[in-house]
Amino acid sequence: MTENKKSSSPAKQTAVLFEQEGSIAIITLNRTARYNAVNDDLIDGLNAALDQVRDDDNIRAVILTGNGKGFCAGADMNVFDEITPEEGQAYIIATYGGLMRNFLTLRKPIIGAIHGSAAGVGCAIALACDLRVMAENSNFRYAFINIGLGPDGGAGWFLARQVGYSRALQIAIEGEKIPAQRCLELGLTNKVVPIDNLLSSAKNWAHQLAEKPTLAVGITKMDLNHAMVHNLYDNIAFEATEQMAAFASHDFKEGVQAFLERRKAKFIGK
Repeated sequence: MTENKKSSSPAKQTAVLFEQEGSIAIITLNRTARYNAVNDDLIDGLNAALDQVRDDDNIRAVILTGNGKGFCAGADMNVFDEITPEEGQAYIIATYGGLMRNFLTLRKPIIGAIHGSAAGVGCAIALACDLRVMAENSNFRYAFINIGLGPDGGAGWFLARQVGYSRALQIAIEGEKIPAQRCLELGLTNKVVPIDNLLSSAKNWAHQLAEKPTLAVGITKMDLNHAMVHNLYDNIAFEATEQMAAFASHDFKEGVQAFLERRKAKFIGK
C-alpha cells in the first residue's frame, strides 16, 4: 500500500494508507499500536483520502478497512485528556462533524470491510460507510456508556437510522458486543464472511459497483440520505433536481441505447 500524500508529518502519513486498484480505492486505518484509535492524524488522513477519491473520476468505488487486530477501537482517549467540557463539545462538532460530512457527501459508494472490533466512534465510522462486509470474528460495541458518555460523532444518529429507536437505545445503553451475525440480523451489516475472505469479498463487491453508472449511484446515495430526513413531496422535488444531471449523462444515453438494443450497457461513470 502507498501512503497518503496529502498529509505532512510522518505520523499523519502513516495513520491512513491509500491504495488504488483499477477503478477502486482502498483506504486503510493504520494506527495499529493503538488499535486504529481515532486521533487528529487519523481524521486528517481519512479526510485527505476521501478528498482524493472525490477529485479522481477514475475512482468509482471505495473500500475502508483497518490494519492490525481490529477495525477501530474508538476515540484515542489522549485526545480528550484534561480538556474542558466546552473544548470537548467544540472538538466533536468541528472535527467529527466535518469527517461525517465527507462520508455522506461523497458521491461514490463506500464499503466498510470490518474485522475485529468497531467500538465507540469507530462504530460511527463503520456505519458512515454506505455498505458493510463484516468478518465472522468481528463485532460492534457502543462502548461510550462504559466510560460514562453518550454516543458522539454521529454514532447515535447512524444507529437509530439502521435499527430504530428502541433497539438503538438498548444497544447504546447496554454497551455490549454485538457479534457479526447479530449485526447481520439487525441490518447493521450487509454481509458476513470468513476472516480470510474479508478483503477479497469487499474488493469483488467494489469492482462490481465500479462498473455501475457512477453518477447515478451518487444520485441514488444523495436521494436516500435526503429521504431519511424529509417528507415525500420534498424528496420528489429533490429527486427531480438530482435527475437532471443523470438525464444529461453519457451513461444514461448508453443505458437507454443498450436497453433498446437488448445488450449489456457499458458504463464509463460519466
